[in-house]
Amino acid sequence: MKKVGVLLLLLFLIGFSAGCIGSDNTDTTSSTSTAAQQDYVDVNGTKIYLDKVHFYMYGAKTCPHCRNMKEKIPAKYGEESFTYYELVNNQTNMELFNQLAQLTGITGVPAIAIAYNGTLYAVIEGEFDVEKAPEIIATAMENNGVFLIVGETYLLPRDGPKAKLVIDALYTLFVEHEPVDVQEILDQLKANSTSAGNSTG
Repeated sequence: MKKVGVLLLLLFLIGFSAGCIGSDNTDTTSSTSTAAQQDYVDVNGTKIYLDKVHFYMYGAKTCPHCRNMKEKIPAKYGEESFTYYELVNNQTNMELFNQLAQLTGITGVPAIAIAYNGTLYAVIEGEFDVEKAPEIIATAMENNGVFLIVGETYLLPRDGPKAKLVIDALYTLFVEHEPVDVQEILDQLKANSTSAGNSTG
């Protein structure tokens, strides 16, 4: 029951879709402009310091959604808050993105990870309202997990053995920008499938 509430909350917070975000976000844009000038955003008593938020993105220069996110993220959080991995004509990035696809089902770009103070809190396929990043982080913190948003929203609990394997792999692919052994991870997930259910772990 709690997870359903969290998932519904996130869907409203993110307001993302496979396409572009609608133009009805003008009110949040002005409030975020104010928030961007602050040192932190208070989310239900949790202070999210904006200089500790970092975005990692796999994208393609031919993708209009990627170009949009490449502009919006640094505009709101600063150039130093954004790490971009170009897929076009970059074999290393393509190999890492293919591993990401095998593990998560993400097949489109942009594919964006949100980290806070060096800890991963969300991985999102597609455009989303970057102004909502503090809320996404705070909600993930409150639920001790990482949100995986790939058409649907999933909470990967940090204390779940299967989820920890995936969280560690996502951290490696996005933050460390290193390859993972996909087959070994998949084998371990299968081996642990009886001890941790699909809906919780």
